[in-house]
This record gives sequence, structure tokens and C-alpha cells, in this order.
Amino acid sequence: MRRTVSCAGLFNEPTEPPTSELLCVEDGIGMVSIAGPLMKRPDFFARVLLGATDMDEISEALAEACDRADVQAVLLAMDSPGGTVNGTPELAALVAAISKKKYVYAFTDGQMCSAAYWIASQADAIYATPSARVGSIGVLLPMIDDTEAFKQAGLKVDLFAAGKYKSVGVPGVSLTDDQRAWLQSDIEETYADFKAAVLARGRAIPPDAMEGQDFSGQKAFANALTAGVVPDCASVMIRMRNRHVS
Repeated sequence: MRRTVSCAGLFNEPTEPPTSELLCVEDGIGMVSIAGPLMKRPDFFARVLLGATDMDEISEALAEACDRADVQAVLLAMDSPGGTVNGTPELAALVAAISKKKYVYAFTDGQMCSAAYWIASQADAIYATPSARVGSIGVLLPMIDDTEAFKQAGLKVDLFAAGKYKSVGVPGVSLTDDQRAWLQSDIEETYADFKAAVLARGRAIPPDAMEGQDFSGQKAFANALTAGVVPDCASVMIRMRNRHVS
């Protein structure tokens, strides 16, 4: 079963129901649910066991919200620990593009971390509840060195490869210094893109708040990651309705 974030039933329902399962329209506001780990085309097990959401489906919901005449503003209702790098910059860019046509807000009363914050950072305003966790601006790539386990099991890998980086990630084979340097440079490139994206909308986030840590709602506001602390989703919906729905 798909986990979604919802403020359903607070306001008037639309006459035409949305096509996307991730979109609900209430009183001129299109709310897109972004929950769980975010991935490109997650498989059955990732959806069921991890509660993963497909970034392509989020994109479709956002596009529908942008195109609908009965949607005057868009709310990203988020509860996500993050996701894969693949797909995140493109989804963030879509949010930025939509914000040029309609106001986009982001809200969480759970997690808005890592890839989820990268996406939310392209909204016009971000709000979180006091106990929410926001931020985690950083990039992570774990690599398990299982060569010792192979050795204890009496296994030895004979590797034939062309290209000094081709064997990265092969079980039973340790990384070389060149491979480590290449992976770190790749991580640093993505990290630089992440920081540039979250600063692109003019948020004065200090450098020491972009070191991979997440914050409570209050500390996220103090570090300029959000526009404020709110009690719940309904308060954000009311603010959007008063400011952006005619």
C-alpha cells in the first residue's frame, strides 16, 4: 500500500478528480504527496518493504498540478528521508520551473532530508513542524569491502577487466587508490550541485549548516532552511489559500 501525506477533507473537493494518485486538489491548491525513499522506477520490493515512491510518478503529479486550471498553487507534502541522486536534480528543476507559473510551497511534519530537501529547496517557501527533521545537505556512497569475508570463506576472485575504473563494486575486490579518488570526486561534484541548488532561491543558509546534518523544525528555521515553523499542514494550506487563491 502506498504511503501518502494528506490534508484531505480540509477544504472543498474539485469537480474533476486528479489522474495521479499522488495529487489531490482542494480549494485551488494542488497537493502532491512525496513520501518514503525517492527512486527512479523502484521495484516491487522497494515499494512494499521500503515504501519507496517513483520520481517519475511525482513528476507526473507535478505536471498535472501545473496544467490544471483549478490549481492556483502547489503544495509539496513531504515525509521522506531522501533518495537516489539519479532523478533528483531533474525533479528539483521541474519544481523550479513550475514555481515560475504557480506558487509552490513545501511542508513536512516528518522528514524533509537529503534528496527530499534538494527538491523542496526549489519551492517558493518551505515550512516544517517543530518536531520535523529538515536538511541533511550532503551526499553519501557506502562501499562494502568484503575481500576479507571472501578470504575466510576460501574464495578468491580472479578479475579480468579493461579500464582502471571498470572493477569498482565487484564483490571480493578491494578498491584501488585511483578508484577511491574517482568516487570521491564524483561525490564532491554532486555535493557542489546540491549546495548550489539549495542556495539558488536566495536562502542564506550558512556553510556549516550544509555538512550533512539534519535539524529540528526550529533549528532549520534558524539556519534559513525554512521560512518558518508551523503547527500543521492545515495552517500552510490556509496561508496559501489566503495569499494565492482567488
